[in-house]
Amino acid sequence: MKKCFLILMSLVTLVYRTTAQDYLPKWKEGYMDIHTVATGRGDATFIVMPDGTTLLIDAGDNGKLKDPQHPDTTRRAGEWLAVYMKKVMEDLPDKENIDYALITHFHDDHMGCVRQMLSGPNGYGLSGITLVGEYVGIGKLLDRAYPKYDFPSKKKVYNANKGFMPEYHKFVEYKVSQGMKIDKFNVGALNQISLQNNPSKYRKNFEIRNLAANGEVWTGKGEKAEKQYSGDPKLFDENVNSCAISITYGDFKYYNGGDLSGGNWPIYKSQERDMETPVAKVCGKVNVMKANHHGYYDTCNGFFLNMLSPDVVIIDARSNNHPVSSTMARMTDPLVWPDQGEFYITVDKAREKLSDELWQFFKPWGHIVVRVYEGGKEYQMFVLDPDRVDYPVKYKSEIKTVE
Repeated sequence: MKKCFLILMSLVTLVYRTTAQDYLPKWKEGYMDIHTVATGRGDATFIVMPDGTTLLIDAGDNGKLKDPQHPDTTRRAGEWLAVYMKKVMEDLPDKENIDYALITHFHDDHMGCVRQMLSGPNGYGLSGITLVGEYVGIGKLLDRAYPKYDFPSKKKVYNANKGFMPEYHKFVEYKVSQGMKIDKFNVGALNQISLQNNPSKYRKNFEIRNLAANGEVWTGKGEKAEKQYSGDPKLFDENVNSCAISITYGDFKYYNGGDLSGGNWPIYKSQERDMETPVAKVCGKVNVMKANHHGYYDTCNGFFLNMLSPDVVIIDARSNNHPVSSTMARMTDPLVWPDQGEFYITVDKAREKLSDELWQFFKPWGHIVVRVYEGGKEYQMFVLDPDRVDYPVKYKSEIKTVE
């Protein structure tokens, strides 16, 4: 009888341990977590820094019904993003407010749009970032064009997201009246986004560098920037103006560049759309990168891949063209990029177009979490189920040593 009881207890313990391992272990001070959130309607990256400082990069909602939304359509993408963030924030010192939000550029899948926009109580429509702002407080908002929104021209800025830019401006005006701060993203700046809770503890091994925006790139010296165009910037599409940053924690480094371009393609007149090459020269080697422009036709050129040489590539996807076959073939071609890394993707809509030959390179899809352990010497990858609100783990890697 005693033997049977011990066997039963062992089984219970095993089941408990298995269940406990099915969820992302709680964040604790010293960890940096990078969450690429899989709403299916646009980009969103939520970062918890080692002292609990928080940063949201983009809060997209393209409002397109053809793009499946996760976990479902009972709420808009911005609200589901807020639900996810609030779950993460349960473990943080501040459970109600985030320190920073950065809008890399003014496309709907990075900030929201008028399609399926909800009416708001404060005089502006709710979608993407304006909807997230109904659920969490934002300490400081950064975007590429504040306060004039006239580069390369007001017409170009407003046409980048027709109908929603006025709603965004009203959102900014209201939130500033309630205490939010807002700044223009300063290319070349070091720690414009900075630790807020315990900066002295991590000052020597943590920094965020502003690499690019508005056709300008950090020079690699001090906080100076240099424009990369000689022609008419009005020929640029909005993607070329995206904000790009790198985050360094100890030996670990992460890159996020919105929808920066790495080359030209026929529909655009400007031949100066390769921002990846100058960015790569000043960014250098990273461990994890979010692929520019969802891995579309004009991104992830060979020079960029080799200079950054990421161990992990994350594709924040929403379309069956995220990524396109030609870009994925380039990223997986050892003749282009010998030091090929691992590939993660938020949704599986591109599976059919890519075919099994290219899809096989991806880990299981879902919310992608990079957990950087204390001191930035090790990190681990997790994929969480995007169709459940308790977010069980679908996949986890071995702990990787940063080299």
